Amino acid sequence: MEAAAWCEYSNDDECQYRLQISNIAKRAVRKVAKTCADWRDSGFGWHPKTGYRTLIYSKKFKTREEWLEWAKHFPYKLVELNSKGKPSLIKLGEEFLRK
Repeated sequence: MEAAAWCEYSNDDECQYRLQISNIAKRAVRKVAKTCADWRDSGFGWHPKTGYRTLIYSKKFKTREEWLEWAKHFPYKLVELNSKGKPSLIKLGEEFLRK
């Protein structure tokens, strides 16, 4: 299971983030949904041969720091993408928790 997140827009008041979690086994869908309970469902998909799911969520954060605090404690592998789709160097999720 792996996740990618990106900021859709940012202004002085808030940042809108999208979170895409991919390669979710069928039995892990509830666990992921519980982890992202405070996020809004934005989309889903699945691979017909493997049965793996992809879930997409969105949430507004008041500041980028609030987002980073949440992202550092995400229990799965997480990568933040910049506006060009390149991964940032900040360790988030599972990588941050391994320290």
